[in-house]
Amino acid sequence: MPEMTQELPEKTVKRIEEPAISLKKIAQLEADSEEIKKDKDVEMRQLAASMVQIEANLKITELEADLVDERERNRELERKIAETKRKNDDLETQLNRTMNLLDLYRDGWSYLAKTASWYKGFGQWMTFDEAEAYCASRKGHLVSIHSQEENDFVWKLAKNFPANRSFWIGLKRNLDKGNAFEWTDGSSVDFTNWMVGEPDSYTHAVLWNDKGKWGVDPPNEEFQFICKRDAEF
Repeated sequence: MPEMTQELPEKTVKRIEEPAISLKKIAQLEADSEEIKKDKDVEMRQLAASMVQIEANLKITELEADLVDERERNRELERKIAETKRKNDDLETQLNRTMNLLDLYRDGWSYLAKTASWYKGFGQWMTFDEAEAYCASRKGHLVSIHSQEENDFVWKLAKNFPANRSFWIGLKRNLDKGNAFEWTDGSSVDFTNWMVGEPDSYTHAVLWNDKGKWGVDPPNEEFQFICKRDAEF
């Protein structure tokens, strides 16, 4: 039988080659699809990471807002604590002052509202300087007198002692100022109540409890005395 050497038609060859080209395209498409899938996975991971970061940022923002609120609450609490402490301190100061005033009253001191001062007569016999030092130990001075009302108040205290007694008051001459009188508490000499003929040449003042008038005596004489102290201490 004779050999068949006739070549296939051109169209037949093309039909045979076409499946090979399609496989290449499929392979390329699959490769492209795999690359797209990888890119998509990367994007999804990045998106997920971004969402986690956003949630973390939101949480941080919420925590910061809570922290600001907590700090404000703490500041308000501190203000209330400070206000309460101030009120307690004021109450304690007032209580201490009241107790001190009560102690003065119990100790025989008398209060004159016009001068806002406390007064007390003492029966010990002392020189002028000793009496002033004793009054200072009681947080006061020998009494200074600045009105007739105050003089009468002091005189009333002096009359609680036996009659015809002299009481040191805080008025004395200052030899360095032309023998001018001055009060030991440093207040101004704006009132006097001298007995007729007084003051003479002596230097330190006394109040006589029989008439409420003033005279002068030597400072080394010993008399009873009256102290005066402020209500505030």
